[in-house]
Amino acid sequence: MTAIYRAALVGCSRMGAFIDNEVPENLEHRPLPYSHAAGYQACERTALIACSDLRTDVMVQTGLRYDVPEDRHYTDYRDMIDREQPDIVSVATQPEQRAEVVIYAAEHGVRAIYAEKAMAASLEEADAMVEAVERNGVFFNMGTNRRWDTGYDTMK
Repeated sequence: MTAIYRAALVGCSRMGAFIDNEVPENLEHRPLPYSHAAGYQACERTALIACSDLRTDVMVQTGLRYDVPEDRHYTDYRDMIDREQPDIVSVATQPEQRAEVVIYAAEHGVRAIYAEKAMAASLEEADAMVEAVERNGVFFNMGTNRRWDTGYDTMK
């Protein structure tokens, strides 16, 4: 039996949940998914089980689109991590909040973290993030997945 990893999302806006709305559906090659939530939905080995954002209206829309029940919407990401104990956390916040979220997740049992770019708001924060994930044996990935896309090479 294949394991299903429980994923949670911190930051439910554009990259977290809704950038997919910006890609026209009639493209010959529709490169989906773009958002973190859509990626978890598309992967048969992950389930998006909770989300966190300071804006409840944004969480409601995320929950409706990605089947996250309202009792698993959190305005405090720490509460979400502590209660839900996800395997994976996506961090799609602004860079100024990213280090705090990543470090908390790494220190509270999350085994894998996918953080959006930019990694942090300062080199000191980036160093603290690296130290936290290494000390806790957490897999860490930063969202530069389209950096090697042939379309970007062509444009460059």
